[in-house]
Amino acid sequence: MMKHKGVAVGILTACLVVLMMAFARADEPKKPVVKYTFDAQKEAEIQELPNLPLSTAFEKLKGIDYFVNEAFLHKGIFKAFEFKKKEAIDLAINYLKLPVKEIIDGKSVSRVDDFHVAKKILHVFPDEAIDSLSEIYSTGNAVAKGNAIRVSGKMAGGQAIRSLLIEALDDKTFCEERYPEISGEPLRVCDIAYNQLVLRYMIRNVLRTIGTAHRIEIRDYHIDILKSRL
Repeated sequence: MMKHKGVAVGILTACLVVLMMAFARADEPKKPVVKYTFDAQKEAEIQELPNLPLSTAFEKLKGIDYFVNEAFLHKGIFKAFEFKKKEAIDLAINYLKLPVKEIIDGKSVSRVDDFHVAKKILHVFPDEAIDSLSEIYSTGNAVAKGNAIRVSGKMAGGQAIRSLLIEALDDKTFCEERYPEISGEPLRVCDIAYNQLVLRYMIRNVLRTIGTAHRIEIRDYHIDILKSRL
């Protein structure tokens, strides 16, 4: 009887391990679809983008119609930069070097729209962008590292992106400014990596998001749990 119980426990343990691995190795994100067809007015706007200077096209892609329609933005980016991918990727990477939000001369400056378009450029052209993204993570300052990890969460790239995110779990560098209206310590690179990994692989039975309200020791505790699942 004890022998049969031992076999049953062994089988159950093996099944649990397989399930945990399945949760941790869910399907990798795919490149965005860029072949949707829109109404005549939107299609005409998209067809005009390749004729614009790079910076002008980038500004156009920050428009509200693109912001509220992800498929429209993906196709717009593809058409605008299909034949100047390197230049577009370089521009996107430069935006990753800047804080998404910061205080300058006492005034709050937001680059949320710039960051959104920059992120989507890298998502639309992941094969061409992955080396530049890895380089800015390796050589950039704390802000650049944090932004690179934010971009990586839903970016196609398979093992290369997965390895980058897992590596970042060990980076305890603070990468956000401290704002008086936000309680707690700013986020670190490892905190952002945790959030992106949980989202990317839809990992269950873990803390969904690490935020500034969590004490550092609590963050580290949950990061260690995630590491054991990957």
